[in-house]
Amino acid sequence: MSDSTLPHEKIQALGAGIAGSVSEALRDARPELNRVADRVNDSLHDLTQRGKETAQQAQNRLEREARHAKRIAENYIHQAPLKSVLIAAGTGAATALAVSWLMHLRKH
Repeated sequence: MSDSTLPHEKIQALGAGIAGSVSEALRDARPELNRVADRVNDSLHDLTQRGKETAQQAQNRLEREARHAKRIAENYIHQAPLKSVLIAAGTGAATALAVSWLMHLRKH
């Protein structure tokens, strides 16, 4: 046999060569990976900011609509107080009946 290297020595040399190639590829790719990570981070920050703004807009809209509904209810109560009391009593009775019925169903 003219080849003096053993199979395990060849495998070790091949492994060392592969490890060196992988390390070199990672070292070369690191700047691009950092740029991609920065872009992803910026995109996430933008999405978070837009989500906060959208939530704030939704909250403002709900507050406006609640104030509007309150004004309408107040006007209705001033115009027809007896009818308003009867509607409130009917709504309360219907709610109590529904809760009682649901509690009865849960017992069985």
